[in-house]
Amino acid sequence: MLAMNYRGPFRVRAEQRPMPEILHPEDAIVRVTRTCICGSDLHLYHGMVPDTRVGSTFGHEFIGIIEEVGPLVTNVKVGDQVLVPFNIACGKCNFCKQGLYGNCHESNTMATAVGGIFGYSHTAGGYNGGQAEYVRVPYANVGPTVIPPDMDPDDAVLLTDVVPTGYQAAEMGGIKEDDTVVVFGAGPIGIMAARCAWFFGAARVIIIDHVDYRLEFAKNYAKCEAYNFKSMADPVLFLKKTTDWYGADVCIDCVGCEAEGNALQTFTGKITLMQAGAATALQWAINSVKKGGIVSVVGVYGPPFN
Repeated sequence: MLAMNYRGPFRVRAEQRPMPEILHPEDAIVRVTRTCICGSDLHLYHGMVPDTRVGSTFGHEFIGIIEEVGPLVTNVKVGDQVLVPFNIACGKCNFCKQGLYGNCHESNTMATAVGGIFGYSHTAGGYNGGQAEYVRVPYANVGPTVIPPDMDPDDAVLLTDVVPTGYQAAEMGGIKEDDTVVVFGAGPIGIMAARCAWFFGAARVIIIDHVDYRLEFAKNYAKCEAYNFKSMADPVLFLKKTTDWYGADVCIDCVGCEAEGNALQTFTGKITLMQAGAATALQWAINSVKKGGIVSVVGVYGPPFN
């Protein structure tokens, strides 16, 4: 089968790889029909995530058709079209029983702060991801969800990461009726967070980015105000002024540390272990929110910021 394989920082290549096999009774093999590139994949691509090994296949946003199941799989059957969540969870450990599937104790033997994640380095369990023709899906009784026959696959693939992450970003903000919400980052997650802000009752939604075509899309799709921070002398001052100097009720950081690192680290070539980048968006969010307001953070940061 063909798979996109990591060959080192800034290098990926489509290569022939062996077909995945059933390794455990609760495994399933999925033939991938839709897959996406996540913004956090750039951290892998730039060599910023520890223990990203050459030959790894990225991709944690995918849907497909069940081609084979292990003998203990009862949740799905061969031929089902399924969406596969990005996190891998056993459904039985103490964390899973608390609903903390992203911290599953069984899916990541590295015992880090996270459970297993498809295609996100050996730090997250070493599972190959969905940027391939086929993928092995562990714990198939827990993760894969059958897609309704009348649902567009292009919509379904958004439910693997983009929609739930954007929804959670808005939910964590505790948005109430008549709130003013500012979203930093007009990528897919930020745009979905902006759209979900209306669902929770926001009266005004503002999105900040520096890519004009993204801002234009956000304005049309999420029906929000959209501003390019490069046109501002001081984004924090702008946001304070446009909220009568109160600040936003809720600020949402959908950026995290910049995936390309800061100028010094790029110049010296010393990008290590997710420590590159800056927390600019987070700083803006903290300084733009009102006194007693809430900052919701779904952007990915490395150890220094954590």
